[in-house]
Amino acid sequence: MKQIPRRSSLGPPRDPGLLSVTITSSGNGCLLATVVGELDAATAPALDAEIRALPDETTSALVLDLTRVGFCAAAGVSTLLDLLELTNSRGAPLALVADSAPVLRPLAILGLAGHFPTFTSRAAALASVGAAPASS
Repeated sequence: MKQIPRRSSLGPPRDPGLLSVTITSSGNGCLLATVVGELDAATAPALDAEIRALPDETTSALVLDLTRVGFCAAAGVSTLLDLLELTNSRGAPLALVADSAPVLRPLAILGLAGHFPTFTSRAAALASVGAAPASS
């Protein structure tokens, strides 16, 4: 039997630099994490690590601004679920800011849209967790 060489359909690994996370305080212990780039198997661990590194005793709520995420794979959705579990265990509400298909569609397809309080603006998300809107 002749072996046929396999070609990876995944291509080369993605550069984790395709994601940036900026965390700012929004008042009342609420943190706003602005996520920019692609959220996939290569980059999602960076988001997870950034959020897990936050001191839980000073974080009363977390808002993830995903409006500048251009791609969200299953690994990204899995990370969002992990972060929801983390914030719930810390007694801190989590809200998402998302207004585009790359983030909203995977959540809807997987039946997870209702698991995350999701807003189209930072102000609405921050208000939902009891924080004043951050200046941007």
